[in-house]
Amino acid sequence: MERSVIHRLAGRYQPFIKWIMPEPQTLPENLKRYHQAAIGFVLLNIVYLVLTYWKVPAFNITPQVVGSLIFFIVFIGTLSFFIYRGSRKLVLVLAAIYAGRVLFSSYTLVMGTAFPLVPYVLPTTLIGFYLFGRIIWNWP
Repeated sequence: MERSVIHRLAGRYQPFIKWIMPEPQTLPENLKRYHQAAIGFVLLNIVYLVLTYWKVPAFNITPQVVGSLIFFIVFIGTLSFFIYRGSRKLVLVLAAIYAGRVLFSSYTLVMGTAFPLVPYVLPTTLIGFYLFGRIIWNWP
């Protein structure tokens, strides 16, 4: 690619990149909470995966399962990178998703229609929601 083409592409996507990844001088004050949430997010998802593979009935390990696992790990790593950098909008979206997951899982657990894995993974989801809530709603 020519240099002018690269500069045009960079100029076109620069507002989006600045929106997703703020410059260091515009990072939030409570960046330590973002760091804790990002590390907690990765660790809780690893625990979630271990519990899932432990409690779900046995299945064959196929290339599709391995590919899905690799995609999940890369996806969680990418999200945690943006959380670590202080992306408030991403944390807000994840907090809303986790709130819905906690409410729906709690409802199905109380009604008796929950998937057998729910009692084991609900605490990881609840802790994840708390980590995101600390940032968005300034919980202790």
